[in-house]
Amino acid sequence: MTRKSSYCASSRFFAAAGPLLAVFAALCPSSLHGAPAASAPDWLVAVSRVDLGHFGDGSAAVVVGQWTDFSVDAAGEFTMTKRCAIRVLHLKPAAKFLDAVGYENNDTKVTSIETWAIDPAGRVTPSSKKDISIVAAYAEFEMYSDSRAKVIEAPGAQDGSLVGYEIVSHGRIPIHGESFELEKEIPIHQAELHLTVPSGSMHWFSNHPDRMQVVEQSEHSATIRVIDRPGIPDEPSAPPASSLALQIVLNYDPQGAAAINSWDDAGRIYHPISVPAEKPDTGIAAQVDTLISGKTDPLSKMDALYNYVSREVRYVAIEVGIGGYQPHPAPDVFKNKYGDCKDKATLLMTMFDRIGLHGYPALVGTRGDVEADPKVPTLATFDHFIVALPIPATLRPAVEHFPAYDAQTQILWIDPTSEFDPLGQLPEMDQGVFSLISYPDHGELRRIPEPAPAENRIEYSAHVKLQADGTGAADVEVKYSGSNNSDRHAYYRGRSEESMRKIFENRVAQYVNQGAFRQASISGVEDSRQQITEKYSFSGDFSTASSGDSWFFQPLFLSGIAVPEYGPRPRQLPLDIGSPEQILVKYTVELPAGMGIARLPEKTQIHSEFGEIQIEYSVSGNVLSVAQSLTYGQSRIPPEKYSEFRDFETGNLRAEKLRLRVAKLAP
Repeated sequence: MTRKSSYCASSRFFAAAGPLLAVFAALCPSSLHGAPAASAPDWLVAVSRVDLGHFGDGSAAVVVGQWTDFSVDAAGEFTMTKRCAIRVLHLKPAAKFLDAVGYENNDTKVTSIETWAIDPAGRVTPSSKKDISIVAAYAEFEMYSDSRAKVIEAPGAQDGSLVGYEIVSHGRIPIHGESFELEKEIPIHQAELHLTVPSGSMHWFSNHPDRMQVVEQSEHSATIRVIDRPGIPDEPSAPPASSLALQIVLNYDPQGAAAINSWDDAGRIYHPISVPAEKPDTGIAAQVDTLISGKTDPLSKMDALYNYVSREVRYVAIEVGIGGYQPHPAPDVFKNKYGDCKDKATLLMTMFDRIGLHGYPALVGTRGDVEADPKVPTLATFDHFIVALPIPATLRPAVEHFPAYDAQTQILWIDPTSEFDPLGQLPEMDQGVFSLISYPDHGELRRIPEPAPAENRIEYSAHVKLQADGTGAADVEVKYSGSNNSDRHAYYRGRSEESMRKIFENRVAQYVNQGAFRQASISGVEDSRQQITEKYSFSGDFSTASSGDSWFFQPLFLSGIAVPEYGPRPRQLPLDIGSPEQILVKYTVELPAGMGIARLPEKTQIHSEFGEIQIEYSVSGNVLSVAQSLTYGQSRIPPEKYSEFRDFETGNLRAEKLRLRVAKLAP
């Protein structure tokens, strides 16, 4: 993955002395209830007497003050000092906010990291060198990286403590850009960021300028302050913290006027970093010729090259120094048969060149992770790298049906990192987000297409034969399309027959009482280009209740099982429900001889800005047919629309859980 930044979000809430400290010092005596304060720095002693009043009531902790000073010299070397003071209100939930974390790599060093905990009685517990742990920074997705973190879990913290830490870092950032977050999950009483680039040029941007004060601004410096900011709520399925929290991005050029000031600048500046990796190679050329042998149309050639890179080149992230931003040379990736997203995309572009198609680097801030903000041009936002391929006029009819093709720009977006998405389809993390296309002479920020609901489809068909007592047997077929199909491919990869059997047994147990799984088959698993189709059968008691000589059952027993129920509490943040999708279900139910449906429901039809629900019942002889269509047309619900969306979803759940009474027919 492309390195997100030299510092992760969790480390951006520390600070350095600034103008606010003078205010604290003027308001607060420099002693701690008579206790010795020699082991706590003056800035923390000053903050210890700040009266928060009722600010932050109900929170686990409150940031009383934080200060960040970031300066860059004429050689491009930065020095960053971060200081932060947090009042602990409830230790257990606050513990995750109290760690001091300094990130470093071969270009950046944490030269100093310390913590202090001042308990309610004024006793000070400082950290020592033995409290410092060093851990891999991105171990979850990088096989090897020079990125690491120095961490201190502040010793001595308890309810009522004031915990402070100071981190000093020095180094160089290859892309000459850094981001800072001035809000977090807990409330912040006061925070300040001071930026200085004594020479050259600098530009800074904010994603939420209405939440801050610009204290000072000049050609080479800026001071930004926030006061009494509430915590960012921790709500499930919300956008990434980097989008929700106030973020300041600094772009600088210590020796000239090339600091990024627009997305056009960003694309142009990144291009020289990535293009050298696209090196022609005789081995690559020979492999391309072999892969396209016998293929006459461009699309089949593209498909062969895409499948080779996505499946035969393993995803392995080895990122050292500028390797977090710059791809490895294509010949090396081809020879080693492994690489990260940048490497795989670069190899694919090199192979495409061989067949006369030229793609461009596309930096992506993945969905739910570090989504790019159009207001904030920077190279520090992105965490992924894919291919933007302009499609010539002669090839457009062949790709216009692809969900990943943008007819407006004539660009086909391709992500060879994914093993489970076929050519023309993108992983869900790439869909609907902004991407920076890096051209030789300019950059363009474009929103990647989001598929129409019909592209991401699940189709159920069920045939049920019921007995007079409500027991029966069912044969079910399920077909998956789009992202749902890719998810299913990933789900089934490497599973044993025993594991798959348990999957279906657990599923059947949710459909009926006393369910007995009979058999199942799954086709299309071997090739991600194929549609996965599940077929399975089971028996059990379909009745949910009885009354005299009649009983009730729920005809829509399949489709409602995976629908989440949303809570009644209003949301403060947008709700991300995933890519638009469509669920189609056809039920055919053979009723017992001499029995029928006591009352057939009317057609359900709900139209909403969020989607559409249709359910229709019909009877022919002793066969009940039910057709259901459920469409989700939006992927992200604004908080002010959550109540309306929940009403839409509640209407769907109510319709799906409807029970019908089966009774003896009148003679």
